[in-house]
Amino acid sequence: MSVTTKGNPFITAPEVAPEEDPIDDDPILGHRESLRGPQNIQQTLAEEPVKETEPAASVTVTTATLWLVGASGGVGTTTLAGMCSDNVVDESDQHPTWAGRALLVCSTSGSSLEAAQQLARKSASGQLAYELVGLVIVHDRPKNRLTKPTLDFARGVARMFPVAMTVPYEASWREVGATPQASGTRLKSVLRKIEKIAHTGH
Repeated sequence: MSVTTKGNPFITAPEVAPEEDPIDDDPILGHRESLRGPQNIQQTLAEEPVKETEPAASVTVTTATLWLVGASGGVGTTTLAGMCSDNVVDESDQHPTWAGRALLVCSTSGSSLEAAQQLARKSASGQLAYELVGLVIVHDRPKNRLTKPTLDFARGVARMFPVAMTVPYEASWREVGATPQASGTRLKSVLRKIEKIAHTGH
């Protein structure tokens, strides 16, 4: 004979929380959801002296000055300008002068390509204070991860400019403390072309 034990109606049974699936592994946090630092870290950082950033040296503008203008953030204008002569200026150091010549730099991300497309249209309709003389597309991922729609769109954007060049994906440039070097025949060719445009206009 089985005996059924009735629960006490005056005692509420404890709720059982459903088990959650384990969180995905992350290369930085591992299986942790978040990472906490010391409770007073912000106060400690605030008390540390901050080195003042020296103002960027003013750029001497000549007839050979060529600006690199980013269609969006983080596309590599500073990196490219750093591998060129002083005639090639990063827009973040000094904005292009009125009617100055500029190369637009974008990445292969959809938003950056779309921004380059819009700037090409603005340039064609005289809405920019500077002249866009070409486009540099910097690959932001390995070529085998670029989809056909992205490649087709990039080719269409490239045709909107007098000249368009591409810079291969360089994973090492994204590392902390990396010093980008001009390696590979395509990159060296692009840098030579940029210098030629700065001096001859084409």
